[in-house]
Amino acid sequence: MRGIKQDETGRLDGDNYHHLLCHNLCECHHCFYYTLTHMSIGSRQKLIIVLVIAGAILRFWNLGFQHMNWDEEFTIAFAGPAISAGDLILKALSQDFTPPLYYLAAHFSMLLFGETATAIRIPSAIAGVILIPVMYLIGKEYKDELFGILLAGFSTIFYNFIFYSRYGRSYSIALLFFSLAFLYFMKTVKGNRDASIPFGIFALLALWTHLYTAIPLGIMILYLFYKQMAFPGVAITVIGSLPLLNYINVINETRIQGVGSNTFGESPLAVILYTPLDLFTYSVFLIFPIVIWVLWKYRADPILKLISIISAGTWFSMLALSTRTPIILHYGIFLVPLVLVAFLCPFFWQISKGLVQSYPPKTLLLILIAWIVVCLEFVQIFALLTIQRGSW
Repeated sequence: MRGIKQDETGRLDGDNYHHLLCHNLCECHHCFYYTLTHMSIGSRQKLIIVLVIAGAILRFWNLGFQHMNWDEEFTIAFAGPAISAGDLILKALSQDFTPPLYYLAAHFSMLLFGETATAIRIPSAIAGVILIPVMYLIGKEYKDELFGILLAGFSTIFYNFIFYSRYGRSYSIALLFFSLAFLYFMKTVKGNRDASIPFGIFALLALWTHLYTAIPLGIMILYLFYKQMAFPGVAITVIGSLPLLNYINVINETRIQGVGSNTFGESPLAVILYTPLDLFTYSVFLIFPIVIWVLWKYRADPILKLISIISAGTWFSMLALSTRTPIILHYGIFLVPLVLVAFLCPFFWQISKGLVQSYPPKTLLLILIAWIVVCLEFVQIFALLTIQRGSW
């Protein structure tokens, strides 16, 4: 076999064995795995750019098409051009549950583009586009280039990412900052001391965009404190978030006394039953079981174990707090970048293992699941972009 080295027994060793298998199965350079993992830096960058362009089209196309819901109408009334930025910060800290960072972004967008649905959605759309390469970096940090490309590719067409990128509230921006915080949290856990400060900064920005990021971020900070890691970054987050303690008074003023009188948030039963559906929409029946299976079976994996702890802790907090204060199901949206890592693991493993050993039934099953999930995502995207919901 030309170009393949053998030892004196005629057996192939190490990388040569892998190379021969790749050569026989896929003519080597045409192999899907080989191509993705051996492409040049320029080719990878071009692929990510293509995904970003596709994501931008899905997020910006006809951005003002859907009528505003009452939350978006509230955004325009609350953060309109008439108020100054300083007064808006003080107003947000004392009169609403949403911290001022998104309101400032919407305020300046309205100064440029007017008091329209498009104007207040532009900051969300920009954040949604930036999230795509961030997801690539998360996947690359967790595994490798291939995993990063898979994660970025799925994030490009994931319906809920697109939905919140076209929604004039704080979720998309908070999702971006939280994802960046998680990226540097992983780096810190792996021993990268330089990641401490970026973790602290992005965690702080996430907190100043949406209060409920405090729960998953708090779990990360407790873990880092327990492991005696990232003290500078943790200090930045803790000190910088002190003004947000004023929200304790705001929350206490609107706190509900029981589920029976809860006319704003979800009941504990709704949190139990509907949180997965809210996070994954119609793909939930395929995505959620795979996530649970991966997180349980591979719980020895350090990152997957942390994802399990952060996700379970956040969900249980939603359940507990729903008896005391209004909890909205989309508060769990910040967990999606984490659990998508778990969801894509079987697909990544099968692509990788397929070069060494073939498992046709498993491969066919995963192809079927992927095809159904992608179809469901595109059906929902088509409906979002073309079917007017009315005032929702």
